[in-house]
Amino acid sequence: MGACESITLADPARADRLVAELFAEFMKPPAAVTVSQWADGHRMLSGKASSEPGPWRTDRTPYLRQIMDDLSARSSVQEVVVMFAAQMGKSESGMNWLGYIIDNEPGPVMCVQPTTDMAKRFSRQRITPMLEETPALRRKVRENRSRDDANTTLMKDFAGGVLVVSGANSAASLRSMPVRYLFLDEIDAYPLDVDGEGDPVALAEKRTSTFARRKVLKVSTPTTKNFSRIEGAYLQTSACRFQVPCPHCNEHQALEWGTKGDHGLKWRKLEDGSPDYSSVHYVCRHCGGIIQEHHKPAMLAVGHWVAGKEASRPGRQTGYHLNALYAPLGWIGWADLVAQWHDATLAAKQGDVTKLKTFTNTVLAETWEEQGDKVATHELARRAEDYPIGQVPHGGLLLTMGVDVQGDRIEYRTWAWGRGQESWLVEREIIYGDPAIEEGQPGSVWTRLTERRRTPYLHASGAQVLVRACAIDTGGHHTQQVYAYVRAHHHANVLAVKGSSARGKAILSKPSDIDVTWRGQKIPRGVKLWLVGTDIAKGVIYGRLRQAQPGPGFIHLPRALASTDEFEQMTAERLVTKYIKGHARMEWVKPNGRRNEALDCAVYAYAAAIWVGIERWTEVQWARIEDVIAPSTRDLFSAVKADDPALKTQTASQEVVSPVAKAVRDTKTLTHNTFRRSW
Repeated sequence: MGACESITLADPARADRLVAELFAEFMKPPAAVTVSQWADGHRMLSGKASSEPGPWRTDRTPYLRQIMDDLSARSSVQEVVVMFAAQMGKSESGMNWLGYIIDNEPGPVMCVQPTTDMAKRFSRQRITPMLEETPALRRKVRENRSRDDANTTLMKDFAGGVLVVSGANSAASLRSMPVRYLFLDEIDAYPLDVDGEGDPVALAEKRTSTFARRKVLKVSTPTTKNFSRIEGAYLQTSACRFQVPCPHCNEHQALEWGTKGDHGLKWRKLEDGSPDYSSVHYVCRHCGGIIQEHHKPAMLAVGHWVAGKEASRPGRQTGYHLNALYAPLGWIGWADLVAQWHDATLAAKQGDVTKLKTFTNTVLAETWEEQGDKVATHELARRAEDYPIGQVPHGGLLLTMGVDVQGDRIEYRTWAWGRGQESWLVEREIIYGDPAIEEGQPGSVWTRLTERRRTPYLHASGAQVLVRACAIDTGGHHTQQVYAYVRAHHHANVLAVKGSSARGKAILSKPSDIDVTWRGQKIPRGVKLWLVGTDIAKGVIYGRLRQAQPGPGFIHLPRALASTDEFEQMTAERLVTKYIKGHARMEWVKPNGRRNEALDCAVYAYAAAIWVGIERWTEVQWARIEDVIAPSTRDLFSAVKADDPALKTQTASQEVVSPVAKAVRDTKTLTHNTFRRSW
């Protein structure tokens, strides 16, 4: 009871006065203020988390005013997306919102940080100091007591609501309670999948589904293009940019980096090519006037947000983008930004692009696009060839099949292989059905797979070619069904495979035994699991897709599939830099919403071809297969003679013959490349 404990019946006036004060404080309707007004009137910045401790002043960062006001109770906006450069106040706007909720609009709140450890640190360094040093909040949250579970590091109980701080790496904490307010901080640092339950952002957003007047704040500095959650969310909104007036012509514009064009941030270069930092200035895009950094406070004060497009949910979503050029005076200056850019570009010229990536993300607030793995799908469509689907073209001498198992279907791709690992995509098929239904049962996808695997493909020479090996992925939800199928067909070179993203892992590693007795002894002819090094395999495939000219390693694609999503699936993944315990590592990652079954099947078919041994085959082995599959020597000789003028004019008595004729006469040394050139 606190002060109430000292009240006695002998002092009824004091008791009445205390009841009236408590009623006025806790029962009065919330004040009709916005988040920015509340922050200006109540918020105190702590020296533990701010370089400018003391009362909060929105005028110091005027670009945050509209963002905070969108989070106010009387705003119709339900989702606010903030894609800012680092250290521009984006998280502080969220902190002001939390204080506003506790003091003015109580309800259940969840604040999500990238990890549980970061959530604990955020609570200790940001939330607790705000509660302790802001008088309006001090009495609203219970004091921390060792035996009081109503106020812990990750949970703050207050009148009318509760604040829970969670880590995005814990699915259990994300689905722990329904919430009206959701603060998602630094969402680009969240894991792609949490505990096998999917995207943590989607899991957290489901917590707000029962509240009609919910509010969601998404905040982050962007990261990699096509993988940045904040960019994807921002592009769904009105995509606002903060425009400020030129002090010379008064025309409004968004501040931009100036390495391209005749406007933006500019500077002179010294004789050694380094920037003259004293010359850094901004050039107006409208009048070409020189804007100095000391003009910035006046420009920011009258700046305003301008929408770039209509949101997918007009009036319900707003999005804001801001780079570090807008930083208030006393924070990072324009000359400092130029110095960072100069250091980053020098490092990039020496082969280290990590600094340039950091600059792009944290200063420009733009996504970084990895260059080393890019394959343009329109280029694949342009160079696609007119060979029939389901028919093996000339040069293809060996067939392998890669199979990917999904929850409601299986997909396979059949690939043909020739000399120098030149390859042709021969067929793709999607077989819909439940993979849990065993082979032989009505509607079994495995029965259809067996039929297609056993059916010969027609070669362009007229011969029939069977699939030599088939690799099936076991990494999905139907692992045991795959094992059962492989167990029944292992005699036909059907392999159980599982992708491994371990760095440097061989494309096909030594298998492990799956079928063992209860004593742990290996069962003869039992199922073996082959690990596939997807890191290397995908790198090889992407490199070959970028190859422009046919030859060893070239990947041929049928034009008939250009109208489908096959080429998009083959190039869906991106090589992204991740930091594991402070060390940079490149990993293949699939963007959210993209399909990659074509790429997975290509990897498995490649692994099956390596299992057959194409990496070790000699010319003699290729020639033997060609003798069986390709046209007869006589037919080849006739075809070559028709196109070779030297063969048309020579006689039997001539000793000099063309090199092509010599190659045709010796079928054992006839190579595929000689055939291609002669044909």
